Order: sequence, then C-alpha cells, then structure tokens
Amino acid sequence: MVLTDKRQFFDFFVVMVGTFLTAVAVVMFFDANGLVLGGVSGISIVIKELGKMFFGVEFPLSVISLFINVPLLVAAYIVMGRDFIGKTVFSTILFSLFLETSKFLPVYKGELMLSAIYGGAILGLGSGLILRGHATSGGSDLLAAIIYKYNSHISISKILFVIDAVVIAMGLFVFGIEKSMYSVISVFICTKVAGGIIDGIGFAKAVFIISDKSDEISESLMKDLKRGVTALKGKGMYTNNDKDVLLCVFSQKEISIVKEIVMNIDSSAFMMVTDIKEVMGEGFVTYKL
Repeated sequence: MVLTDKRQFFDFFVVMVGTFLTAVAVVMFFDANGLVLGGVSGISIVIKELGKMFFGVEFPLSVISLFINVPLLVAAYIVMGRDFIGKTVFSTILFSLFLETSKFLPVYKGELMLSAIYGGAILGLGSGLILRGHATSGGSDLLAAIIYKYNSHISISKILFVIDAVVIAMGLFVFGIEKSMYSVISVFICTKVAGGIIDGIGFAKAVFIISDKSDEISESLMKDLKRGVTALKGKGMYTNNDKDVLLCVFSQKEISIVKEIVMNIDSSAFMMVTDIKEVMGEGFVTYKL
C-alpha cells in the first residue's frame, strides 16, 4: 500500500513538472512567435490571434484551452469511462493554471528557428514526462481516443496525425506559410524528444538467470521485489545437465537490486540482462481499450 501511494505521488509529481514545461514552451516560444503546433495548444493560439484580428480582443490562452478541454473531458468520461481520464483531469486543469502563471515569464521573440528548436524540445520533454506519469495532456489525445472507440480500424497515431495536420493548416491561414514550416520542425523535434523520454527512461529489463540455486533465487526475487518469475526448462549441452532458466522482467531501477540478490545467493550464476522497449501486464502498464 505504501509503495502504491509513493508511486501515485511520483506519477502526479512527474505530470505536474511535465505540464509546467509544456505551458512554458507554449507561452515563451510558440504563442510569442505565432508558431502553431497540433492539439488544443495550437487551436488556442489560433483562436487568440483571430480574436485580435476580428474583434480586437486578446482572449487568454488559459481560458481558451480550458473551454476546449472541458467538453472533451466530459465526452471522454461518457464514452470511455472514469478510469480512462484519470490523471488527465489533473493535467488539463493544471495546464490552464500554468498557462496563466507562465505569461509573467519573459518571452523569446527572435529567430524563428531557435523558437522552433527550443520550443519543440521543451514541449517534447514536458509531453514525455506527462506520458511517463501515465496521463495525457488532454485535448487531441482525448478526441483521438473517442474517435478510435468507434473506428478501431484506424490507429490512434493516424487519427492524431490528421488532427494535428488540420490544426497546423489553420495556423497556415492565420500566420502564413513560413511560420507553419517552422511549426512542422517543432512538431518533429517534439515527437523525437518525447519518444526519447518515454522509451529511454521507460525501458524495462528482461533477465535470464541460470543457477544451481534457482529455487532460492526465484523465492528471493518474488519476496523482495514482488515480481513474478517464470522457470523455463533448459539443458547445458556441455555438461548434459538439465537446469531451470529463470525469466523475469524488472524496471530499470530494480536491476542493481536483482544483481545483488543473485550474486549473494550464487556468485557463479549466469545472468543475462536485455532491454525491452515495451512491456504490458501486471506490475507494469495495463492498456484498456
């Protein structure tokens, strides 16, 4: 229970940091220079500019974002259920608050390329952290999930691509083709950085262990780390002896503990550790459609 509470707290903290970074990127680089990315942030920047052009009114980004996200959250709750939106409610509300507070930060109005690069990198870092905290930033993610619910033959990535393309196209008509081209660069950088955060930090490790003390090792791993262990039947071709090959999956931060446990029990054990890009199931990530 204590571990669960700590994990929940850590997830919320990571989501908070990620949300703050996304808000900073939007205010300091994108809104200040008329760069439009996909999602609610991009739509909000476009609506803000249209308000100035046609009505002479500059609507706050925080208010626009909230007005767009709230209906999407309600729709996602109705269609997908309470479990789906989870921490997304937290990140969505927090995003609007951070947009409001971030407007007091100094903004960068200079080279568009620098804005695209740094804005994309910071936004990617923030987005990656939000996803690492098992949440989403709301907006287009929620809309994509709702569409996917009724059109499961289309991948979510394709749906998101179409949504983002439409938003960037809106930015093209409002801010011009040059800024839209820089926006595409930002999207590319953001995607790469976010992917690096999700995959690089999130790698799980598969561990294969061959030992004469496999029962003792597996018992210790299950007891101390609360991880499942599977025994595969193996045979040493040199010795012609049958042996159990233990297979288990751990998070990256647990590997040092695993090595210590194994070496303390059997210093001659053979152990192979390899990266896993994605793992689903009990103790890791559970995907619900």
